[in-house]
Formats: sequence, C-alpha cells, structure tokens
Amino acid sequence: MPVLVAPLRFVLLLLLASLFHPGPSAAAVTPKSREILILHSYHPGFPWTDEVMQGMQEVLANSEESINFHVEYLDTKRQPDPEYFTHVLDAILHYKLENSYFDLVLVSDNEALNFVIDHKTDLFPKTPVVFCGIEKKLPEVPGDGAVVTGVVEQPDYPALLETIVTLQPQTREVVVISSHRDLTGRLEAEMLQEAALPFAGMLEFTTWSNIPAEELAVRLRKLKDGQVVFINGPLIDGSGKLLSFAAKNRVLTANSPVAIYSPWDICLGHGIIGGQLGSPRQQGQLAAGLALQILAGNPPPPGYVLIPEKAVPVFDYQQLEKFNIPQSRLPKGSRLINGPLGFETLPAKIIGTILGGFAAALAVILFLVNNILQRRKAERRLRKSEEQYKNLNQQFQIILDGIPDGLTLISREMKVLWSNKGAGSSYFNKRLGSVPGEYCCKLLYNRAALCDNCPAIQSFQSGQAEEATITTPDNRSLEVKAFPVHDETGEVINVIMLASDITEKSRLRGEAILNSRLASLGELAAGIAHEINNPTALIILNAELVQKSCAAAAPILQEHFRRNGDFPLGALSYSEMHHELPHLFSEMLESAGRIKNIVHDLKDFARHETAGLDDGVDLNEVVQASLRLVGNTIRNATHNFSADYGEGMPVLRGSFQRIEQVVINLVVNACQSLAGKEAGVHLRTYYDSEKNVNCLRIRDEGVGIKPDILPHITEPFFTTKRDQGGTGLGLSVTARIVQDHGGTLDFHSPQGGGTTVLLALPVRPQEGA
Repeated sequence: MPVLVAPLRFVLLLLLASLFHPGPSAAAVTPKSREILILHSYHPGFPWTDEVMQGMQEVLANSEESINFHVEYLDTKRQPDPEYFTHVLDAILHYKLENSYFDLVLVSDNEALNFVIDHKTDLFPKTPVVFCGIEKKLPEVPGDGAVVTGVVEQPDYPALLETIVTLQPQTREVVVISSHRDLTGRLEAEMLQEAALPFAGMLEFTTWSNIPAEELAVRLRKLKDGQVVFINGPLIDGSGKLLSFAAKNRVLTANSPVAIYSPWDICLGHGIIGGQLGSPRQQGQLAAGLALQILAGNPPPPGYVLIPEKAVPVFDYQQLEKFNIPQSRLPKGSRLINGPLGFETLPAKIIGTILGGFAAALAVILFLVNNILQRRKAERRLRKSEEQYKNLNQQFQIILDGIPDGLTLISREMKVLWSNKGAGSSYFNKRLGSVPGEYCCKLLYNRAALCDNCPAIQSFQSGQAEEATITTPDNRSLEVKAFPVHDETGEVINVIMLASDITEKSRLRGEAILNSRLASLGELAAGIAHEINNPTALIILNAELVQKSCAAAAPILQEHFRRNGDFPLGALSYSEMHHELPHLFSEMLESAGRIKNIVHDLKDFARHETAGLDDGVDLNEVVQASLRLVGNTIRNATHNFSADYGEGMPVLRGSFQRIEQVVINLVVNACQSLAGKEAGVHLRTYYDSEKNVNCLRIRDEGVGIKPDILPHITEPFFTTKRDQGGTGLGLSVTARIVQDHGGTLDFHSPQGGGTTVLLALPVRPQEGA
C-alpha cells in the first residue's frame, strides 16, 4: 500500500526541486497524487469490511489519476464498548491524523461516518466525505461547504420476507438472530421491524439478540417445520467475543434443521437459501465511483445520496434441494449457484476426457460383442447337455411365476438378469424378457436414472438385506426388499429384489386419515354451529319484539310529527326514519334467518349419520343446502351463477349428507375451473321419467378438461392440482358415493372449453312400501 507523505517533507522536496529547476517546464510537471483516507468501522478479516474494501480497490485501481490511500479500522464489532471508542480509539486516531491532509475521505458504516462528522472541524475541515453502508438515518453534517454524499444501505427486507412466504408457504414463525451491541445492528433491527408490519397476520417474529453460540446451537436444534431462521447480525461466544465468519456459519448450518435466510450476498453459498440480496462489494464500488467523480471536479448536488438498484434474485441450488423447495416458486429471472453442471459448461479438457471415455467404452462394447458371439458358439455346443435340465428349470419357473409379487435378479451393473412374471404386472414395465440386460430402473420402473433410495445399491454396499419404498412414474407405491447373493469369498455378486404393490394399502390408509380429519372437522363445525345458533335465536326474538314496539309507538310519533314538525330520531330525522324503519327490521330479520339456515345446514352436514342409504331425500333440498354452504366460494368465483330447480321431483332413497358431499365437490370443482368472474356456472335439476332417475346437471364455462385426462379424473390420487394442495381424492370419493347409491356420474368436456357433469340417481321405492 502506498505510504502517506508528511506535509513538511513534501514542502522540502518542492524547495529542492525549485533549486535545480528554476524555470517551469510543462514537460517536466508530474501529476499530483491524490490523498484519500479510507476509514472502516470494523476490523480487517470481517467479511463485510473486506468486501467493501475490495469493491473500493477495484474502482480506484482503474482511475487515471495517481491515488494514494491510507486505511484505518475502528474495530467496533470486536470492541463495542462506547468507553473504549470515546477515550482510547478516538484519541489514537486523532493523534495519527491531526497533522495529515486528505483530498477526500471514504468511510464505511455508521461508526466511521459519525467519527468523521464529529471531527469535521479539527481533522477534516472542508474535506469531501463519501460514505457507504449507512442506514436510512443519516447524522447531521456541519455546513462547512464540503461535499458529504454516499451510498445508502437499504437491505430489501420486504422482498426477502415475501420470498420466505412464497418459497415456504407453510412458514408461520421467523426466528431473527441479531446483535444490538453496535449502532448498525440496532438500526438494521429497526428496519426489519418496519418491514415485518405488513406480515403481522401471516408471520410471527421472534428475536434472539446477543445469544452466545453454545446456547444458540441448543435453541436451533429445537426448531421445527413452519419456522425459518433470519440472520440479521453477527454471533458471539460465551465470553462475549465476536465469532469469526467461518465459525458463525458452522454453528448455523450444523445445528439448524430449518431453512436459513440473510439479506447479504456474503452469506450466499454458506448455508442460506438466497433471494434479493444486498452486496457490500457493490457498496464499495459505488462509493469509490462517487469519490472519483468528486476528485474530477463533478460533485453531486447538495443532499444527494445514491440508492443501489435492486439486485437479481440469487438462490443456492443445494439449499433448495435440501429443503425440498421447487424451482417453480422462484421469482422470474432468478439465478442459481451450486447447481449441477451441464455438458456445455464443462471445460474443453473434461470434454476431451469424456469423448476419450466414450471411445474406450465403444472399444469395450465391441470387445464384449465379440465375446458374446464367441459365447453363443460355445452355447450351441453345450445345448445338448442342457436338455436334461430343461424339465427341472420349467418346473422351477412355474413356481416362481406363480408368485404375484415381482422377483428380480440384479447384477452389480444394476442390470436385470432375470424376472418372474409377477414383475411384469401392472406396476412394472411390461416389456420384461423382450430386452434382456437392460438397467433395472428402465426395465422395471420405466425410469431414465437410478432410484435415489434403491435398496439394491444399498445391499451391494452393505452386504445385508435392505428395503425401501419406491414410487413409479405412474404414482404407484412399491415395497422393495433386496437380498444379497454372495460368492465363495463372501463378495456380493448379485442381488435378489422382491417388490410388492402397496398402492392400495397406502390409499386406504390415506383415506382413513382423511376420513378421521373430516370427522374432526365435522365435530368442530357442529360445535361452532351450536354456539352461533343461540345468539341468532336471541337476535330474531328481540328484533321481532322491537319491531312490534316500534309499530305500537308509530301513531304517537306520527301525531307528534303532525303537531310539531320534523324532529331527530336516532341518527336520522323522523321523516326519513319513518320510511326506513320497516325496511331495517325486514333486513335484520331476513339476515338473522339466513344465519339460522346456514347454521342448520352446517349441523346437518356435520351430523354423524347412522341410517345408511335408505332415508327419504329431496334432491332440490340437498342442492339448496349445498349452495348455502359454498355460497362464499361461488361469489368469489363468478358473477354469473344460476340454479333451476325441477318441480314435482319424486323423493329418492339414500343419504342426505353423502349426496350433499357429492354436490359440494362438483360445484367447487366447477368454480375452480373458471378463468374469470365473467364465466358462469349453471345448475338444473329435473326428473327423467323414462329412466326413473332424478338428475342434476352442472354446466361451467371454465377451461375444460383435456381429452387424455378425462378418463382418469375419478381415479384415486389422480389430480392436476397437486402443486396447489390437491390430493386426487375429491372426485374419487364422489364417484364412490354415487356408485353406492346405484347412480351414474358422466363428464362431457368439448374442445372449445367448459364442462358438463350429469348426476343421475335412481328413484327407488322405500322397502316395505
């Protein structure tokens, strides 16, 4: 680093130069070096300070002017005691700088700027000051005519909190790790609190401030799903000393089971998810650019501060994979780091190595082909001797093929050597035997790559029996067990894999859990309905009583009005209230009655049914009750809804609640298919005397159903809205309820859009009638 020249020595050099060169010469004049003081609030080795310094050096090094810069560090992160700063560090810096002259002062962060402002008169009179890393609260600057400008540090907390909600919508609590020991930490805490206000109903914020690393590690390990960590300051150890950047990252990444976020890019690649991050290097670059502009004689106008542009969101691919965050949730235009390398990104040397490997592999393949040809010749010679084993082999094959589960022999190269017919059932690729020697992932599961939890690979590695659950591309679940086959030396040479289809078992378990949750939800709805019913009845009773009282008082009030003229009655005049009062009572009673009907419907919907499928059911009443329950969904989905009820429809036999569930599912699906509120949903009920069935036709003007999807919509677990929380059970349960009632459910969706659903339920006479 260039050494700062003392003023006295500089004057002596000028005098000596004037003795040897009495006459001025334009060719002999050398450009004057500019002297810059760079004052950092923190210590060297602190990542923020090092990045700021690196950014400043990158810009100043490219300047055409000769620049000498002198660097000082306040070290306020490691020495936060204000007494140390006031009585020790202040005196030291004053002693070092009191006889120095600088063309400009560059400062980073609040403590350094406060020091320069406090000593503007005695150390830096009329010296331009350029700052960076300063929060929104700027100190007052003495008016000595010198330029004071710089770069404002504004972490994009709102965007980062929005990123948390978008990437992990299940998040309910943000644990903020901060430090209030220094001014910057306190200001950043205030900025985060302001940014958190719009998320008050969505997120709960818990602050851990100045927690020693040992205690912090214990707290982190207790975090659970629904929580995230937000790093907003440094960490300290048990003695209060500042942890290094590497030690801080080890404490966080080794102990936190949940995702970690931070507003600064220096943490990217060290355990945080990422987002729209601030850059200390950019702060240094922008500040140095302002400094060069001032030295060139082009200072900005008074009061000018520079606000950095918002950065492109950057995310850590490995952290996204670790916490199962899909890339589809990332903001548009985001960049990834630590992602898998594509072939086009590989260096030429590696590409050459790969091509050489392909050539070698081709040679090996040709060699193997030749060996296979030679082996086939030998096989023809041995064929006669194999006839005696043919019958035994056929019997053994019949036994193995009789096993309904898949039984497969796998080589160390993960290729299928043999499979029984059970492995060619509906949950496996049915091409077994047609392409011998294919990889097991392709032949058995129709996958392009090996399974992540393949038990065969684990069995080859451990030499023991292994098991795992594998999901096929068509979403079927297989329970796969792998058993090693050892040679004489104990080495695993093959693996026998037994696969059983547990899709139906898993589906039934899932339905049982779902039914349990629905039962709990029904009990909760019944309890709420009971609590609402009592005050509603009281409202209706009192409203009728008040209505009768007002009707009785009306002649008296009218007589008073006739004699004395208009007079105030409540918030209105009597002339206005006289006309409005009947409408008010009518609206009150009508609204209370609507609440009563909804409560009645909720209680009926939640009622535990025991009567089976032989109750008398009016289809129109079922539809009307269903529409009241989903009325809010309909109003949010469309402005164009109609319901046409058939007259004289016979009563059918079945379960009111289960048919109500069918109608609710169909109406909700119709509303969810609409692209806008102008599209409509139209219901119609009628009786088909020829077929002796009651019918409900629901026609929506939505996006329609694709022809290749339509045949599968009632299959269990089939859904096109899995990323939106769909389970694929709605229409499956609906179809089963209709089937239990002996009815039919037909879907028709033309290519132009829209879907028509026809529900037909048979009208059966009551038993014993």
